Amino acid sequence: MKIVIGTPPVETFAIADTGSDLTWIQCKPCKECFKQTAPLFDFRKSSTYKTVGCHTKACEAVGNVHCVRENVCEYEMIYGDRSQSIGDVAYETFTFRSTTNKKVDKISIPNVVFGCGHDNGGSFGNNTSGIVGLGGSNVSIIKQLDKQVNGRFSYCLIPNDFSSSSPSNATSHINFGAAAVVSGPNVVTTPIIPKDPDTYYYINLESVSVGEKKLEFKTSQLSSSATGQDLGNMIIDSGTTLTFLPNDFYPAFESALVDSIKGYKRKDDPTGTFNLCYESKSGVVDAPKIVFHFTDADVELLPMNTFAEVDEGLVCLTITGSDDFAIYGNLAQMNILIGYDLVNKKLSFLPADCTKH
Repeated sequence: MKIVIGTPPVETFAIADTGSDLTWIQCKPCKECFKQTAPLFDFRKSSTYKTVGCHTKACEAVGNVHCVRENVCEYEMIYGDRSQSIGDVAYETFTFRSTTNKKVDKISIPNVVFGCGHDNGGSFGNNTSGIVGLGGSNVSIIKQLDKQVNGRFSYCLIPNDFSSSSPSNATSHINFGAAAVVSGPNVVTTPIIPKDPDTYYYINLESVSVGEKKLEFKTSQLSSSATGQDLGNMIIDSGTTLTFLPNDFYPAFESALVDSIKGYKRKDDPTGTFNLCYESKSGVVDAPKIVFHFTDADVELLPMNTFAEVDEGLVCLTITGSDDFAIYGNLAQMNILIGYDLVNKKLSFLPADCTKH
C-alpha cells in the first residue's frame, strides 16, 4: 500500500500485513538493505522525525527491543519466512488521503510510532520499502489511528498472476474508517475471536467443502495460547501468501480434491513448495468448488484462489499442509472485499472484482 511519511512528505510503498504490528520502512544509512525502486527514506531531511527513547511506553509496546547509542530504542523483527528488519523505533508524521471528508483531501497524523530499518533482508520485492503493520496490538497502525478509523479497515486484493513477467497496472485498494464498511446483499460475516497474542486475527473454521463432500475441520494443532479453546482455530493473514491447513487435517482435504480432479497428470513441484501439482498446457485445472465454512460465513474460493500456474505448464494447489496452526493466506483472499470491524469484532467477506473496486 502507498504510505506518505515525514515533513516534507515522502511517498513510498509497503506491504499491508494483518499478521504483524510494527510499521517499518528502509532508511538511510543502510547497513544492509534489499533493493527497492523508490528512494530510501532519509530521516535527516524530515523535520518531524524523532527517535523513541529506551525506557518509554512506546519502546515497550514494540517488543523485542534493545537499547543502543545511549538512549535509542532499537527493534528487531523476524518473520515466519525468516525475513528480518533491524532499526530505530521513531516517531514520524504519516499523511493519508481522505475519502470521507470532502473539505479536506489529506489528513496528517503526528507522532506515529514506526521503525526506521537500517538492516533488512528476506523475501521482499523491489516494489516495496517495508511493512505496514495492521495487526491487533497497540503499536499497529490500526490502533495508533484509532480516533480516525474507529477500528475499521478493509482491503480488496487483485489477482496475482505468477506466470506473468509483466505486472498489471491494476492496484489493490485499502480503506480505513467509514469508507471501510463492507455492505450489500452478498456479504457474509464471521466473528473475530480475541486471543493471545493479540497481533493475530483469529476466526473459526468449522468445515471445508470439496465439491459435494464436506469435511469437518478437526485439529489438535491450535496456536500455543489456544489450549482448551477450540474457537478461533485459524488466523487470517494478508502477509502470508499460501493458505496452510494443519497436517492432521490436510491429507483428507487433498485426497478429496484428487478424487474430484480428472484428466490431468500429477507432477512433482521441483521447488518442493507445493504438495499437489498437475501438468496443464492451458495453465488451469478443472477443479471442484471449494468452500471454507467459517462460523456464520461460507466463503467460496474461486479457481484463482486455490490453484496457480507456478511455472509454464505446471499448476499447483496454493493450499498446503503445515506442522503449525491454520493460516488463511492472501491468495485465498483475492477478489474478495474483506472488512475488519474491531469494535464489534467482526470480519466481513464480499465477492468483488478488485481490479475495479
